[in-house]
Amino acid sequence: MGRNLRSTNLLSNLPQLQNLIKRDPRSYEEEFNQQLHHFEASLAIFELKPDEEAKEFGEIINFLSQVARCYPQKSARFPGQLIDLLQKHYPVLNAELRKSIVQALILLRNRGVISNVTVMPLFFTLFRCRDKKLRSMLYSHIVNDVKVANKGKHRDHKLNKSLQSFMYTMVTAADAQDKHGEGAMAAKKSLDVCIELYRKNVWTDAKAVNVIVQACFSPINKIMLTAVQFFLNPLKKSNEGDEDDEDEPSTNGESAGQTKKNRVNFMMIQHQSNINRKTKYRTRVLDKATRIRKREQAKRDGQLPDEEDEDGIVSGGKKKKGSSGPAVNFDALSLVHDPQSFAEKLFARVHRSATATKRGGSTTDRFEVRLLLLKLISRLIGHHQLQVLAFYPFLQRYLQPHQVDVTQILALLANASHAFTPPDVLQPLIRAVADNFVSDHCAPEVMCAGLNTVRAIAARQPLAVDPDLLNDLVMYRKHKDKGVMMAARSLLVLYRQINPEMLHRRDRGREATMGLISGAPGSTPLGFGEVRAAEGVEGAELLDLPSEDESMDELEYASALGSDLEASEVELEESDDEVDETSDEDDGEDDALELVSDGSAMSEDEGDGSGASEDEDAEPIVNDEGAEPVVKKRVDMMRFLTSEDFARIEKLKRRQRQEGAGRQPKKSKTDDGYSDYSDAEAGSDDEQTGEVDDWAILGDYHSRRRRRKATYEERMDSIRAGREGREKFSSSKAKREKEGRSLSNREKRKTKDFRMISHKRSVVTKGKRKLSQKRRELRQHITKQKKKGF
Repeated sequence: MGRNLRSTNLLSNLPQLQNLIKRDPRSYEEEFNQQLHHFEASLAIFELKPDEEAKEFGEIINFLSQVARCYPQKSARFPGQLIDLLQKHYPVLNAELRKSIVQALILLRNRGVISNVTVMPLFFTLFRCRDKKLRSMLYSHIVNDVKVANKGKHRDHKLNKSLQSFMYTMVTAADAQDKHGEGAMAAKKSLDVCIELYRKNVWTDAKAVNVIVQACFSPINKIMLTAVQFFLNPLKKSNEGDEDDEDEPSTNGESAGQTKKNRVNFMMIQHQSNINRKTKYRTRVLDKATRIRKREQAKRDGQLPDEEDEDGIVSGGKKKKGSSGPAVNFDALSLVHDPQSFAEKLFARVHRSATATKRGGSTTDRFEVRLLLLKLISRLIGHHQLQVLAFYPFLQRYLQPHQVDVTQILALLANASHAFTPPDVLQPLIRAVADNFVSDHCAPEVMCAGLNTVRAIAARQPLAVDPDLLNDLVMYRKHKDKGVMMAARSLLVLYRQINPEMLHRRDRGREATMGLISGAPGSTPLGFGEVRAAEGVEGAELLDLPSEDESMDELEYASALGSDLEASEVELEESDDEVDETSDEDDGEDDALELVSDGSAMSEDEGDGSGASEDEDAEPIVNDEGAEPVVKKRVDMMRFLTSEDFARIEKLKRRQRQEGAGRQPKKSKTDDGYSDYSDAEAGSDDEQTGEVDDWAILGDYHSRRRRRKATYEERMDSIRAGREGREKFSSSKAKREKEGRSLSNREKRKTKDFRMISHKRSVVTKGKRKLSQKRRELRQHITKQKKKGF
């Protein structure tokens, strides 16, 4: 009787039975069979009314999913029954029961009872349910399961191919085009899964990227904007909580309330720290809240990039470092199958939306949406060097200083320019920018934006700027505003490097002028579509020169360039004198302008002491025996160059240009420390390939982006570096400390408090002096003052 009672209690107490079965499956096989038969009977009854709550039925499903692996043969049909139940009745099932069934399937999948190929299509189908918690749970499971299946070097190509095909079907399905339909929710979550797997470096192939390409053509703005923002910033973490479904309208309110709550908490912490007793714990809490508040403010001001992802890893497996902005990843754009048609279709949508009217019955996108599409089109054009000629006249209507987000429009105009863009297409735009932005009646910020835009376009297509317009813009290098002056000088430096013939003779500089006279290679500009074939790695001969990091003084470095020690000293002094004379004779030209100019600064008569020619290593070497000269082979012909070699070549090129002008390279402060060369020259090398943003259009002087605050160690290093060579200007206290001595007793007595010396004999007798003695000492003091101490 007692045994039967215990058996009855076990059948009603499923958690206890589950624990006992996991400990000893063979002893409780009969109880498992009873529960399995009970599940099958309940399933048959439940299918008659699938919209019931059926709480007991959910508990049986949870119990069987926990112990199914203990009896694999008897529970072989159980996963298929759950999958069939969800496929047939998922729209009408109770939310809690549906969640229990999904959790049971996830548990069975994690324990290897069913394969992911079997259950994944069902999970994507369940994205159609109007249950945000269920969709969030499915999203997390799918991402993690696919990530585990493709862990390390192993790739489950069968699973990836089937899922990507299924996603493509869901994104392009007919019901996915209805804004209020269930297919739109499924397409949105499928797109989020694809983007998240790309961000985690799981799906980085062309098929996954082209699934996202199809989402850019969706008529639903939410799906389209998610795909467009992925191509604009592939590494930015997607926001899972941005679904504003009609059945759940409280998302935005929750996020807004959370922001307000954080702000109130900071104010409360600050108030409590003022009125309460100071403790170490309260100080730490206040410091942490202050750091968070400052970081959020810096993000709003654009001083910090977007937050790192949860792995803290960007492309290439490297950690993110503090920088002025996030690095642009073009890998996704490179995998697009047909970028020309992709850009044309996007531009057709933008043009149709901009020219449509509500009276005609067509829908119009907001300006913010069109601006995102224009950014993607410009990035496609610049990356793939496409020909979308209608894109440039379309932008001309927005080239006005009062236009909203005009800096972003100017930046995307520069990004859409490349070497194969016809100059006659860009010339009207450059003229419009010059007329509307670069004028004396414009504000300095507007003029700076216009000049920087012209420079960014000219760096990609130098033939787009007319010579007359160029010389007019260069005249602003003497403007009273520093930002305008810097922008005009950067434009002048750029054309000194790429096409000095377009400048007046007085503006070309000595290096460019001597390069044109000598006919040095690279001095003549390229025509439209012309490509100069390279005979080898440019600057490879510089690898034989000593690097700046080696411990060599000026004389040793000059001797390495091919001259004697004594001769190099004389020539360096002569070159410095000549640089000073020529800088004085120039028409008011600044030394800073001469510093960043490109080319050779010395004449051929000055020898190799101040700057070696690039063909130095290729000169023939004559043997002592009078044999035929032997030509020294270039470094790139002897071995393969590494990435360190290319970095050193760029560094030596910049140093050679700086030293050719007879000046030492400037140190410029960056976020991570000190860079090797000036910003004006370093920026010009990356303009042709880098991404131009609205901060670059405004310039460093007028933009809100400020320099990162230096740490205590950096400030002390800067102070110590500034003290070098200035010992004669140091204070007397610093001199005494350096000599290791202190003040004398007589000097210390002058600073003592009077109460400490009032009892001294010298002080007491001084007050008892006679009137004649006081008069005599006063006259001596006056006489000494007239003689100024002598």
